Amino acid sequence: MGYYEQRPPDDRERPPGCLDVLVITRAVFGVLMWPIAVMFAVILDIGIAFYLYTTQPLLALIPVAITAAAVWAFARWEQRHDRPPDI
Repeated sequence: MGYYEQRPPDDRERPPGCLDVLVITRAVFGVLMWPIAVMFAVILDIGIAFYLYTTQPLLALIPVAITAAAVWAFARWEQRHDRPPDI
């Protein structure tokens, strides 16, 4: 018993339970949701572009145009929302 300190049970120092695990899991998934969604969208976009390119090369321009429009829209949004302060 040299390593363990004997304390009476206290409500403030309870062992972690299921609720703590659920809160941490929700916080982690909340942070990772958008990057994972973007990764799946890019993979789906590339897959559709390859499929359309194999069926008809001109149809492959559709997902390329959608991707270019999405990148342009994101760049415009970033330009308006994250400006450095004026010195």
